[in-house]
Amino acid sequence: MSSPYASLAIFDLVSDSKVAISTISVTIDEVVLSGAWVLDQSQVNEIKLILSDRLGIPLSSEAEKKFSEDKMGYSKVSLAQFVSEAKSEAALGRESFDKYRSEDLKKRKNLVAPEFYEWESVPDLMQSESHLDSFGLVQGYEGTAPEMRQVLAAARVLQYLILKWKSDELSRSGRKYVEGDSAAVTILPKSWLI
Repeated sequence: MSSPYASLAIFDLVSDSKVAISTISVTIDEVVLSGAWVLDQSQVNEIKLILSDRLGIPLSSEAEKKFSEDKMGYSKVSLAQFVSEAKSEAALGRESFDKYRSEDLKKRKNLVAPEFYEWESVPDLMQSESHLDSFGLVQGYEGTAPEMRQVLAAARVLQYLILKWKSDELSRSGRKYVEGDSAAVTILPKSWLI
C-alpha cells in the first residue's frame, strides 16, 4: 500500500525573462520545501518537467497565462478553496464534539474540546512576507536570491497552512466519537486531492 503523497509548485514571473518556482512535498509525516529554481522563461521543457503532475499555484495571472495548466501539465488549485474547506472541516469537528458531549452532559462535562486553527481570510500570496510576520515566522532568509523572495515566501505560507490543516486533521480524527470514513486523515483538503 502506498503512502499518501502530494507535490505542489508555486511559481511566478520575476522579470521579463525569468520565472521562479518553489515546490513543496507533502506526506502523512511531513511538509517540506523540496525545491527552488529561477529559470529563463525560454527553458520551457525544464519548466514543464518541474510543473507537470503537481498541484500548481501561479501567483499572477501573467504566470498562469505564460505557463498554463494545459501546456505545463499541472493541476491548478485554489488557496480560497483550501481555506474554505479547512474552515468548514474545523466547524464540523467542533459540532461533532458538541453533539457528542451533549448526549451525556453529566458524564462528559469535563471532556476537553479539540483545538482547531482559526481559519480566517484567505492570505494574499503576493503579500506573503507580511503573512509570515503575522504567523511569527521569519520573513526571509539571508542569502535568498532576490528573484526567489516572493515565491519562496508564498511557499512558506502554504507550508504553514498545510501544517495547520494536518494538525486539525489529527485533532479531529483522534476522537472516540469520530468513526468510519470520518476518521480518515487526509494530507490536504479533499478538493486538492486530485
